Amino acid sequence: MASISLPATGTGGAGGLGTMAGIEARRLVRHPVFLIGVLLAFGVTVLTFVTASEPADDPTIGDLLSWPVIPAFFIGLTSLVAMARLTRSTEAAVEAVGTAPGTEGRRTAALALACFVPCAVGVVWTAMMLAMVAAKPPAPQEWWFDTMPDWQVWSILVALGPVACLGGGLLGVLTGRWVTFPGAAAVVVVGLVALDLVGQIGSTGGASELRLWVPWAMFHSGTNTDGTADVGAGNPLFYLGYVLCLCAAAALVAIWHDKAARTRQLRTAIVAVVVAGLACLTLAMLTGPGEVRHSDPIPYQVSK
Repeated sequence: MASISLPATGTGGAGGLGTMAGIEARRLVRHPVFLIGVLLAFGVTVLTFVTASEPADDPTIGDLLSWPVIPAFFIGLTSLVAMARLTRSTEAAVEAVGTAPGTEGRRTAALALACFVPCAVGVVWTAMMLAMVAAKPPAPQEWWFDTMPDWQVWSILVALGPVACLGGGLLGVLTGRWVTFPGAAAVVVVGLVALDLVGQIGSTGGASELRLWVPWAMFHSGTNTDGTADVGAGNPLFYLGYVLCLCAAAALVAIWHDKAARTRQLRTAIVAVVVAGLACLTLAMLTGPGEVRHSDPIPYQVSK
C-alpha cells in the first residue's frame, strides 16, 4: 500500500485544494500498480515498434488507430485500481487520525484532480507514438491522416488514449467512494472490460454506431484477412465529448458521496453533464460517417 500523507492545513481556497491535489498526485506516481502499468504501456509500445521493423516484406507499422488500446488498458485500468486504493486509504487515515484535511468533498476533488497525472502520461504516450509513426510512416492505404480527416484521427487518438487514462483514474475515485467491499476495484475492472467487449459486438456491421455507448469504443477493426481494415461509423469528435462527460460525471458523483456537498449547484452540475453527455452520444451516433469504411488492401498484409 502507498504511504499515507495528509496535509494538516489548507482546508479552504483554491490554494488549499491545489496542495491536497499535489499530495494525491505524488502518492499516485509512487503507487506500484500505477508504475507497473506505465512501464508496461511504454514497453509494449516500443516492443511493437521494434518487432514491426524486422520483416523485410513489412516496411511499415500498421493498425495505428487501434494502438490507443495500449494506454487505455495498461494505464487506464491500473489507474482505476490505484486511485480506488488511494481513495480508501485516505479515508482510513482520516478515521485513524480523527481530523480531516478539509471536507470529504474537497478531498474527493483533490483525488479527482490527481487523475490528470495518468491523463498526462497518456499524452506523453501519444506523442511517442506520433514520433514513431513519423520515423516509420504507415502504408498509403492505412487509416491515418492521409486517408481520413485530421479532426477524426485526433478525436480518436485523444478519446481512446489520454481521456481513457483520465477516465480510468476517475472511475477509481468513484469506486473508492461508493464501493467498499474487498476487491471492489478488481471487480469493477473485470466488469468494465466485459462491458466494453459486449459493446463491440457488431462494431463492423450495418449499425456499428450503436457501439458508441460504451466508455471505450473501438473505431479501427485491425487488419482483416484480405489485407484491408475497417473504421466504424459514427462521429469521433462527439464521441470525445461523450467520454469527457463520462469523466466529469464520475468526478461529480464521487463528490456527491459527501452529504454536506450535496448542494443545489452540484445537483445542477450533475444534471447538466448527464444532459450534455446524452446529447453528445446522440450526435456521435447520428452524425459523421454513417457506415463502416473499408480501406484498400495493404499489400504486405494480404498474405498474412
